[in-house]
Amino acid sequence: MRLPRQADWRKAPWLALVLWGVAWVTRADVLIGTNGERFAGTVVQETADAVIFESELAGRLTVPCARIRELLRTPPPITDLRLLTTNGTSALSTLNSQLSTNSWRPPGLGQDGSDWLQLKSGEWLRGRLKYIQERKVEFDSDELEDLSLKLKDVRQLYPAEQWFTRFYGRDEIYGTVVISNNVVQVSGPEQVSLPRDQLTGITTGGKRERDFWSGKVSLGLNFQRGNTKQATESASAELARRTPATVIQLNYLGNFSEVNGEQNANNHRINGFYDIRLNRDWFLRPVQLEYYRDQLANIAHRGTIGVGLGYYFFDRDGLEWLVSGGPAYQYTRYSTVEAGQADTTSTPAVTLQSSFKADITQRLKFIQTFGATLTSQEAGLYSHHAVSTLEFEIKRHLDLNVSFVWDYLQYPQTESSGVVPQHSDFRLIVGAGVKF
Repeated sequence: MRLPRQADWRKAPWLALVLWGVAWVTRADVLIGTNGERFAGTVVQETADAVIFESELAGRLTVPCARIRELLRTPPPITDLRLLTTNGTSALSTLNSQLSTNSWRPPGLGQDGSDWLQLKSGEWLRGRLKYIQERKVEFDSDELEDLSLKLKDVRQLYPAEQWFTRFYGRDEIYGTVVISNNVVQVSGPEQVSLPRDQLTGITTGGKRERDFWSGKVSLGLNFQRGNTKQATESASAELARRTPATVIQLNYLGNFSEVNGEQNANNHRINGFYDIRLNRDWFLRPVQLEYYRDQLANIAHRGTIGVGLGYYFFDRDGLEWLVSGGPAYQYTRYSTVEAGQADTTSTPAVTLQSSFKADITQRLKFIQTFGATLTSQEAGLYSHHAVSTLEFEIKRHLDLNVSFVWDYLQYPQTESSGVVPQHSDFRLIVGAGVKF
């Protein structure tokens, strides 16, 4: 579409309205720190000692003036359309130049030995890249400390050191890596330039072992005193080691409840697995194991070990669903049994696991995990462990978790007293979680 030669706003009202609307939508203040980090947002308050800044990424920041190199305020949009321009072409190009987030580069980029990351908002962060895995970027910012970002929200990334990079269907490549314009470029013994959606992960290649590890711990407590004395405690934990091609993960879930001195819940579950990514969709699980103990369900100890093959139905930003399954072996020791009955069982088994994660909003996530085991009838025939969780991010490393847990066993073992435990256990767990 050709712009009119004359910029009379009365002859081209559509241009004036577009420029005016864009100015309203895109106006933002910019704060540049002495270390080169750049934040886009709004100046809330400015004093002689500090600036309170509402960042699009980090929320409200209080930055001492001594740590501010430059503070750019966006002027308010012009409300008189006649003053917008005297030449439509030059006005549009001027506005585009002012609003461009790609034209500015940190002065220390590629020279100060730091890693630099730019978000889609135009904000630049300086610090240290930890790793990229499962479409998440772990980054330690000088100003904001540890951050967990979605890969889709990152526009550019310039690590200072060489890294191990892996793409779907390729071996790991070692060299200098740059992410820009949805393309990943690796410069080393092998020169590679591929679309970003082919990226599996980026890691240090073992230089910093702790960078491979992440975890979270969640605790829930409830105490009641009066006519009824009740104590309810729950705990869950996750520890994982991730590389571009592998995942090792351990999980724990425990519950304890006591009413007027009598236990009505006391169970503990530990499970773990080791996954090897074969390609974009398939992964091998050469080992998976689970330990379960629940005295009130008449299970003193139950161990399951197996292997599996898995498939990703969805594997993209904000949505992941994978399933796996395979043969296994299960051993169970019961707390008590009726006279003449064996107090242990061992049996071949078949297992099935499913893990579904979806971002409802930027801070709210839904997680559904399901694990089922098919065994002999003496061992219970069929059992499953299902957990549905709503995880709300309060701050960067602090979450509020609400989980519904359903444990089921088709044929529970009768106790020595003749009592048959219930088939199902239901629990609602509310707790606060810390990520590290």
